Amino acid sequence: MKKMNKFLLPALALCLAAGVQGKVMESSVATVNGKPVLASDYDTYYEGVIEQYQAAAPQFLEQPYAKDFLGKEVLKELISKELLYQAADEAKITVKDSEVDDGINEIKTRFIVDEKGKQDPKGADKRFNEALKKQHMTLKSYKEKIRKDISVKKLMEAQIQATVKPVEEADVKALYANVEAAMKNNTKALKKLEKEDPMKLREAQLIAAKLKQLTSEQVRVGHIYLAVTPETSKEDAKKKEELAKQIKKELDEGMDFSAAVKKYTEDQTAAASGGDMILIKGIAPKEIDQAAFSLAVGKVSAPIKTDIGWHIIKVKEKRAETEIGYDDISRDLAQYIAQQKIQTALAEYVNGLADKADIKVTKTFEVDAAIEAEAAKRAQEEAKKEAAKAADTDKKAEPAEKGDAKK
Repeated sequence: MKKMNKFLLPALALCLAAGVQGKVMESSVATVNGKPVLASDYDTYYEGVIEQYQAAAPQFLEQPYAKDFLGKEVLKELISKELLYQAADEAKITVKDSEVDDGINEIKTRFIVDEKGKQDPKGADKRFNEALKKQHMTLKSYKEKIRKDISVKKLMEAQIQATVKPVEEADVKALYANVEAAMKNNTKALKKLEKEDPMKLREAQLIAAKLKQLTSEQVRVGHIYLAVTPETSKEDAKKKEELAKQIKKELDEGMDFSAAVKKYTEDQTAAASGGDMILIKGIAPKEIDQAAFSLAVGKVSAPIKTDIGWHIIKVKEKRAETEIGYDDISRDLAQYIAQQKIQTALAEYVNGLADKADIKVTKTFEVDAAIEAEAAKRAQEEAKKEAAKAADTDKKAEPAEKGDAKK
């Protein structure tokens, strides 16, 4: 069994069905020390992950075998969880009923907001129970899952205390020096770091990119969006253009921008917030970027055409570029280093459990067959090259052999 990767996928509050009770006849996608990882649990978790990518990164799903790669990560995650459940059980970690109740209550708070984005505390229990039913779970089975999750958390806390050393200031200063070099594009320092440790260079560049976003000039805008895609007919595209002009006219005549967002925008996820979004200079499409950073606060743009449709924005707030130093981010860098230490310790612990476990995977993926076929093709090509090389060597040796025969 290959070693488990770090926990790469986000945990979904109601994604994993609990236990095996009442499901012993279900098919499994793997077994861990004889205990099944149920296909129904895999399907539920996998569907949740796909939904997240469809909402946040749909372009990723268009890549070849993208869903298979996500499926393999989901399977690794479920196997890792089962390994940890078993380890916690073996360690005889106890969880109080009150701890389980607290966990349930904390999760219920996530259902205070209704489907329209409005606060509705009275409807939280109903939405929570509907979510359980959708996942084919009972409150009893979900409580058992929470109990197991808390036991794993306690196990991990014990492991971290035993293996993870506190972050030292020297480590924080070293990371800051690398990040500062990346932010200032110090070529000499970056080349030296690349030679010493390419991974640290990549780490510094990623942190620097994030800090540049946070400290760059920003503007908060309200946004009305009318979609025009390559599939949109010319007639419909023209209608969208006319509608954008009409919306602008209504705004100029005094219509409230938030009301216009609710009435017209096709970006429904942003409608509840009045279309509010934060734009970082240089990140948005150039047409929107130019308008947002040139308009005064309170002004509304003319309809803006981009590759994906029409936009109307209202500038609500601006923030100038800011500078940061070591004192500003030292605590954040220390927390980052601590989190990296924890992730490494957890990965090593799970890898150790996997090495000693009897893990059998029955789930198959198309990408595995493609990888095997590619490997076989490369092996065949290498074999042909070796055969050709051997034949060439034999051919070159023939004249010498004939000369020896004449003698």
